[in-house]
Amino acid sequence: MNSLKNISCSKRSRAFFLFFLAATTSVALGAKLPTPPEGKRKAVSERRRMEQIYFFGEGKKRLFYGDTDGAAYCLGRAIKSDPYCDACYYELANAYALASQLPEAIQLARSAYKLDSANVWYTLRLAQLYASNGSSLEAQQFFETAIAQAPRIMDAYYGLLAIYDSRNLYDKAVQLLMQYRQNFGADEVNILSMQNFLFKQGKVNEAIAEVKQLIDQHPFEQQYLLLLAELYGATKDNALAFEAILQAKDIDSTSYEFQASLSEYYRQTSNFDSYFRCLLQLFSNEQTPALRKQQVLIFLQQFPAIERDYMPIVDSLYALARAAYSYRQEELYAAYLVQTGRTDYALSMLKLMILRGKNDEYLRDVILNGQQSRFFSAYAGESLALYGAWQLYIDLLLFRQEWELLEHEADSYLKLMPDKYKAFYIKGLSCFQQKNYDGALNAFLQAQKQHPATPTDTAFLLRLYSSLGDVYFYLKDYAKSDKYFDRALLLDAGSSSIMNNYAYYLSLSNRKLKKALKMSKAAISAEPENPVYLDTYAWILYCMGKYDDSKQIFRQALVKGGDKEPVMLEHYGDVLYKLKEYSNALIYWQRVVEKGGSSPELQEKINKVK
Repeated sequence: MNSLKNISCSKRSRAFFLFFLAATTSVALGAKLPTPPEGKRKAVSERRRMEQIYFFGEGKKRLFYGDTDGAAYCLGRAIKSDPYCDACYYELANAYALASQLPEAIQLARSAYKLDSANVWYTLRLAQLYASNGSSLEAQQFFETAIAQAPRIMDAYYGLLAIYDSRNLYDKAVQLLMQYRQNFGADEVNILSMQNFLFKQGKVNEAIAEVKQLIDQHPFEQQYLLLLAELYGATKDNALAFEAILQAKDIDSTSYEFQASLSEYYRQTSNFDSYFRCLLQLFSNEQTPALRKQQVLIFLQQFPAIERDYMPIVDSLYALARAAYSYRQEELYAAYLVQTGRTDYALSMLKLMILRGKNDEYLRDVILNGQQSRFFSAYAGESLALYGAWQLYIDLLLFRQEWELLEHEADSYLKLMPDKYKAFYIKGLSCFQQKNYDGALNAFLQAQKQHPATPTDTAFLLRLYSSLGDVYFYLKDYAKSDKYFDRALLLDAGSSSIMNNYAYYLSLSNRKLKKALKMSKAAISAEPENPVYLDTYAWILYCMGKYDDSKQIFRQALVKGGDKEPVMLEHYGDVLYKLKEYSNALIYWQRVVEKGGSSPELQEKINKVK
């Protein structure tokens, strides 16, 4: 009867525990992290020991089912019952790691290690957590300790190899692989890793010997023969490279790996006719992954002269690659069209691509919500490609100075892309170029408001502040114009373009001419051959009444290309007029008219001289 009574109480206790857990686990991961007490381990009472055992088991069970909050609560209760429970800290570290809270996981794993540094699994887990957190030096230290503690734990070798690779410690990697062989033998992974690190050390012949060992073990594995051909290619031993490729061909002449290797051989030997012929086979092969095709096309874009020489074939490669639609592939094709001078076609296909992207519900969701989107893993690459296409499209419109269309596209961009500050900036630039200064100011101020608080993004802020300086000048709000130019110079005191523009505006409004002259001099020191900067300096001298000095600088500007600019010709004519060289002034003012330039005062000046 007593035993039945005890069982009943036990069931009631368990039910209470479960009810209490359900009510409290939702905030477990936010609690303050437990740390082991200092000093020697102290014994706990039997009741607390039983609590620790119960909560530890419950925590591990919840961890197994992915309930990290519940696991964290239970393991925290286990630690409260026995603060010296090293296994509890270890499992709690795993719960935080599963919740992607790595700094907290590391702190807990260190607590477990502190309590029992001889436990190799604690050492190894701490090394793995440091590696995941990007702390390679600490990860290396603990992986090396784990291997010293237990030389036959394979995971420790792989983890340490990755650290050695990331830190370019190739000598240590080779030594570790030799130690691995002593414990586990030379398996495929070990041999492949060894040849990789030997190659990175520049020991190509030793790497070749490793691959030959693999070929002896697996004579019908084509990939190892192709790897051997690649290594021979690195030593410029083209005859042996080709021999290895032919052996690979005997195994399977239809594999895309073989076709890729053969095409690479022809490229390295500058046999471009055969190279492009092989590429056609590679791209026609249904086995060839789309990513491999894209890698080839990206590589080719680095050599525009070769692309132009083989344009019909390269066009065919793009046609084959585009058989399966992807935004990344379309972006590459648009860049290729621009590179080969087919800008109109590039613009039209980019517009179609962007229109398709606007109507792609999944893609839009990824663009707007980033990693929070449930489609992120499937569409992340495509969303980046669409974003790149937008950037290229905008750049082309900027280059062609299609301001009206650019303004419309900026409005469209605002509805799709998350970085709205860039769209506002483009809209402001378009309005400014169309002399809609109020519209430009409103857009630039919106860009400033929408821009995230990232002061490191100085390139964009420089453009924005400079543009605000421009538009405030044309709105005759000179105080705000100066304020934004000064802000830009605080970000980059050596920006010659900003100093030149700021100085020129000061001269046009006949203000702070000494400051303008100083900035103009600094801009010319940075770019002494720039005729625009020379024009600004000469015009400031003109505004200061130094006509002879101004004339000398203007002559330099004209010689360096300024004679093609109507504004500079008119300025030079103004200086000649002040020096009473009326006939020469008339000549230069008439050249302005011939080049299609004009200012409100130009005709009046011409009539006056006549």
